[in-house]
Amino acid sequence: MSMGNDPFAILTKLRPPYNVLVLLCATFALSLIGTIFFCFTNTINDAILSNMVIRNNSVAYDMWRRPSVQPLMKVYLFNYTNWEDVKERRAKRLHVEEVGPYVYSQQLERVNIKFDKDKLSYNERNDFRFLPEESKGAHFDQVNVPNLPLLGVISKAKDMQINGFAQMTLNTALNFGNHPDAFVKLPVHRFLWGYDDTIIDTAKPILSLQGKLNFKKFGLLVTKNGTVSERLTINTGEVDKDKMNIIQELDGREYLPYWSSRDCNSIEASDGTIFPPSMLDRNKTLYVLYTNLCRRLPFVYENLQLHSRFIADGVQLMRYRMPLDVFDDPAHNAANQCFCELDTGLCPPRGVINVTACAMGAPALASFPHFYLGDPMLREQVTGLKPNPELHKSYLDIHPTLGIALNGKSTLQLNIQVRKTPMYTSLSFLDDGLILPVAWIDMGVDELPETLRSLVYHGTYSTAAVQLGLTVICIISLIVSGICLFVLFVRRRQKPCATVKKITEAELKPQLS
Repeated sequence: MSMGNDPFAILTKLRPPYNVLVLLCATFALSLIGTIFFCFTNTINDAILSNMVIRNNSVAYDMWRRPSVQPLMKVYLFNYTNWEDVKERRAKRLHVEEVGPYVYSQQLERVNIKFDKDKLSYNERNDFRFLPEESKGAHFDQVNVPNLPLLGVISKAKDMQINGFAQMTLNTALNFGNHPDAFVKLPVHRFLWGYDDTIIDTAKPILSLQGKLNFKKFGLLVTKNGTVSERLTINTGEVDKDKMNIIQELDGREYLPYWSSRDCNSIEASDGTIFPPSMLDRNKTLYVLYTNLCRRLPFVYENLQLHSRFIADGVQLMRYRMPLDVFDDPAHNAANQCFCELDTGLCPPRGVINVTACAMGAPALASFPHFYLGDPMLREQVTGLKPNPELHKSYLDIHPTLGIALNGKSTLQLNIQVRKTPMYTSLSFLDDGLILPVAWIDMGVDELPETLRSLVYHGTYSTAAVQLGLTVICIISLIVSGICLFVLFVRRRQKPCATVKKITEAELKPQLS
């Protein structure tokens, strides 16, 4: 029998190619899912961010524990050139000359680390190294600066209202101490990192300071070198990436104990190095906790920056700046009312904030350098101050995808207030309430290690290229498979149906013979 006339063979040839049809349908469905997946989600970015979660023994953990970035700390001191003239009534106002900067590189290491589910507790250990080639001045430069231990002890004695015998004992100790005057002449490195002062040792038992002073020698920055006492607890982002590197506790407390409102006592902030990318919204305010200022400070979005370090790569960073009214008095910034004294309601002048609670009881205040944007009275009391708006800005430049602060600058000034009592005569030539500028500090990052630059580049372009490539492949596959399916179904509908001719017994007999 001839197969050419076999009706069953004819029917087989007319069947549609089901294996091709199944393949096209599967390709179309997968391409559709992939297109939606890559076009409307940030899958690749989320995968990278999951690798930035601080897990034990991970690459992100190693980078966090001992950062390769070494910020520069530039210290500018105010040298009081005529304080003896003011004391002898040969001059009416104190005059200062800014000296420095004295530049130090900072190596941060996080120690005493303990994991608890998605929380991580630690202390910080800083190592500052003097950079003479970057500095404008030598470590042994002599400067006339306010006698901070003396001013602090007298202020503390005034607050405690100690009895007459204790006052006489303390006054005798102050007069016969190794630094009895309102100002002291010291080498720069001694003033910053520690010098012997008998005032502190004498005042400890009288003013109940024993155990509250975590240093043996007094220095402006002595508590910042070595292991910092504050213990921080952050969220690792393991469970919720929107909370990554957000501070949860400070020394076991969820709120600060200093101010009059829950918001002002809040510690919900970053340490300024990493922010959850979900927070990087132009309409949202970022917060950075400054433990030495007893509070967190806000940063608001300003613009996009093409930074010089990344011009060749074309990486744009989001710049957030500290608001200019952050240190204003309540009359100019109502939100700052809670930073005034709780019992009296007294507020410091515009442009300064009281940080006594974080200075072991010393009457310390913080401001922008040279009292920039502060009450003009602050600059009239002491001559020689010259605010510079370009130099005295504070900002952060943050990668919009990774949430890493790649550039930034923080400029803050430390001041001390004169608080007099008739019992202690060493401050008699100074006005009560006078605010003396001591130093201002510029913290910033000048260089980034190659490993971090590579991470930034790949986090910006490699991930975008991979996501774009997969999106294009899915779209092309969707279009091609869709066209093929359309053509196949159209051809099937246009093809005439096959008719099967009924073969009679008479016609079948000749073929069987």
